[in-house]
Amino acid sequence: MPSKLSKITRSIKRRLIPRDAHSSLRLWLTGPWEDQTPLLISDFDSSPVLVLAPHPDDEVIGPGGAVLRHLAAGAPVTVVILTDGRWGGYDPDGKLVDLRKDESKSAAKILGFPPPIFFDAPDRDLGETPGVVEKLLHLMTEKPPRYIYLPAMTDGHPDHWATNCLFHDALPKLPGKITESLTIRGYEVWTPAFANCCVDITSVIDLKRKGIDAFPSQTGENDYAAAALGLNKYRSLQHQHGNGYAEAFMQMTASEFRRLFSAASIRFDAT
Repeated sequence: MPSKLSKITRSIKRRLIPRDAHSSLRLWLTGPWEDQTPLLISDFDSSPVLVLAPHPDDEVIGPGGAVLRHLAAGAPVTVVILTDGRWGGYDPDGKLVDLRKDESKSAAKILGFPPPIFFDAPDRDLGETPGVVEKLLHLMTEKPPRYIYLPAMTDGHPDHWATNCLFHDALPKLPGKITESLTIRGYEVWTPAFANCCVDITSVIDLKRKGIDAFPSQTGENDYAAAALGLNKYRSLQHQHGNGYAEAFMQMTASEFRRLFSAASIRFDAT
């Protein structure tokens, strides 16, 4: 049982530190990325890749350039859109869900991605949707991935955190021969990540921009291309001196993911 002093200390910490910062601070202290330059990933092979996107467009905005590098190396890629994206804009005629699916399919054609798989969980309620873990398990068992891309644990959107929760629930149910070889990369969308690796995407940046522009329902109000590519330009500073573009990731093994997930989960401690 926690001591009375421990309870008081935790209570004071919660009052002084914004709740959203708890996981970020703890991850910074726990993770392997402080005080070192992110590793530049330059070698891509034909190992299978799984991309988990909470909403239609996350698969392009976050890891789109890196996925293009995998495809160029001959890797089979599977893209899963977890939610229906129903809250992604004004929807007077009830057609937004189908529209966003069509946009994701169009972006896939532009980028050379395979047609995405849609799980159709309700937007903003991903973590409360039954059956998603079972779908993930079936998919990862039928098509064992070597690389998995999903939103970074520190991303501020609730469905992005829920994606990590669902993946965490699925991990212990997967065969060891799958989890032992996994490389997990958390990508950036709404929140810059604590990055320990990056990928030079300069050669495919124009294609990534076209992929983002394939989502007019989303880019009409928010200039996602300018924002995402601006972050990619910033990420090029360390290895390319700002002369290019890069995507940055939180790269982890399955065991590291479990440990860091535990640290990130502090954001949901009871008040």
